Amino acid sequence: MKPPRNPAEIDALRERILNSALEIIAGVGMDGLTMRKLASKLQMTAPNLYNYFSGKDEIYISIVIRGFGMLHAAIKAAHDQNAGSAVRIRAMIDAYMHFGMNHPQYYDIMFTRPTPKYEDYVGTPHEALSAVEYRISMEITDMALDAAASLVNESADSETVRRRVVEIWSLMHGMITLSHSRVVQYVINPAESVYETIIDEYVKKLFPE
Repeated sequence: MKPPRNPAEIDALRERILNSALEIIAGVGMDGLTMRKLASKLQMTAPNLYNYFSGKDEIYISIVIRGFGMLHAAIKAAHDQNAGSAVRIRAMIDAYMHFGMNHPQYYDIMFTRPTPKYEDYVGTPHEALSAVEYRISMEITDMALDAAASLVNESADSETVRRRVVEIWSLMHGMITLSHSRVVQYVINPAESVYETIIDEYVKKLFPE
């Protein structure tokens, strides 16, 4: 009999499982992820995978939690380390863009693919775990709304602030997905050369001083 794995080995194997599952979902979608396919990729048996995760939903939610955790850390650092409303929101935008551009597999699963969301898990055994991802994502939203509120006219209501955040979010998402698809390179290459200018112009339009 093999000796039982120590906690460090278990954590390392769980990371390998999540990384391999991320590659499968990014390549063929959530429907293409099966425990059998994942086990084959890892050169494990499918029953052995169940020693580490209850199934593909737990694996998927764990991946999304990790992605939102990475994004949350980057956004929070930009929010907390920059004084001045305009400087802060610009740093937060840069943090979001950097995450989207440099972690395309996570970004695709979190924001582009029609993957399950928190509401899909309400009332299921995975609701509590999915609620962790929901809480992290809402904390990111609250930071964005807080930063935007500091830049709009004092008379603006909360719905106006939310519209402004959705506008700039839509712009960033469009630029990130166009970059990932490489379609934009047929119009301008490298596209990154104009992204900062576009964002600067749009921020000034949405949040005039």
